[in-house]
Amino acid sequence: MLMLEVVLPLVILSVSLAFAYIWSRHKPQKKKQIVWGITLIIVVGPFFSWLIGGLYATFGSVETTGWAEIVYPMLIFPVICLVGVWCLIKGIINKEKVS
Repeated sequence: MLMLEVVLPLVILSVSLAFAYIWSRHKPQKKKQIVWGITLIIVVGPFFSWLIGGLYATFGSVETTGWAEIVYPMLIFPVICLVGVWCLIKGIINKEKVS
């Protein structure tokens, strides 16, 4: 059970963040913001909230009713997605500087 609740989202999150970092490393600022906005919305939001919910349900709560795995992702996911949408819109609206 620990594998599904903690290790799996941690591995997916780590691999996806490494891929996004490598993909946006030598890009202009506009492209970086677009890549990181999409990454926050699609990868970080769901898997980070799943990881926090699983960690709290496994190690943090005295009673193991499973509500932590439902409530914490419902609170964390929209916040991360809003940050991702903000970053994506900022990347789309920004104009690239002409040298």
